[in-house]
Amino acid sequence: MHPFLESNLELIKYAPAFFAVSICLFMGLGWLFGSYRTGKHRTKSIVVRDSLAAAIYGMSALVLSFTFSNASNHYDIRNEAVRSQANAIKEVYLSTSYLQAADEKLIKKSLLDLLDLRLSAYQDNKTINEVNLGTEKISTLVRQINEDVAKASLSAPASKKYLVGEILAPQMRNLVTVFDVGAVKFKSHPPQLVIHFLYLLLCIGGVLSGYTMAVKNETDWFMAVIYLLMMGIGFQVILSLENPTLLMPYVEFNKDLLHLKESLS
Repeated sequence: MHPFLESNLELIKYAPAFFAVSICLFMGLGWLFGSYRTGKHRTKSIVVRDSLAAAIYGMSALVLSFTFSNASNHYDIRNEAVRSQANAIKEVYLSTSYLQAADEKLIKKSLLDLLDLRLSAYQDNKTINEVNLGTEKISTLVRQINEDVAKASLSAPASKKYLVGEILAPQMRNLVTVFDVGAVKFKSHPPQLVIHFLYLLLCIGGVLSGYTMAVKNETDWFMAVIYLLMMGIGFQVILSLENPTLLMPYVEFNKDLLHLKESLS
């Protein structure tokens, strides 16, 4: 992610409008250049190779579909991480019944704190530093819970030590793993080179569209507006999938954690 956007995450939601305006400007430049050429030369002497334009449009569609597929995969991975985290917290929470009453109460409280922290850590972040700080707080609390469970396991009732070793301990290791993996996947984004290349292709496509309309004297601004709207919506979908905590409804992305909180309260 660009350093400027890392310090101003709230600007990401305006990126689709920026792309659409850029394409519109380049389309206007193409139309002006085409009008200049048709005014300087006879229209019949200017030939537009539709095959070359189609090749550029096809490449733009290919890169756009690749970016969308990549964003969709990232969203599925993050969504799966949320479900795994909710399930891991629930399993450990239920298995604390194998511990002493005091230890059970302490660890259950810590798990509820972890759940609350996970729900709030990535909400309304303004900079990437806030995201990193939230991730670090979650990791610290997970490590503390892991230590508390390990210590509590030593003083567990003799009749339940076997259950602690065979059930609670593996569940705790799983909780640590899913939160570590989730922290890594949360920061996974497509290379900026791909986004820049896609932006360049779409701007070139805008120039060609405007140029072709001017040269062929077939101005169709209605189709141009539809094209711009579709590109803007397409980028909105891609960015929403890549940044669900910023651009998607809070309840939709965190529904598993919210259901867990409701069931444990």
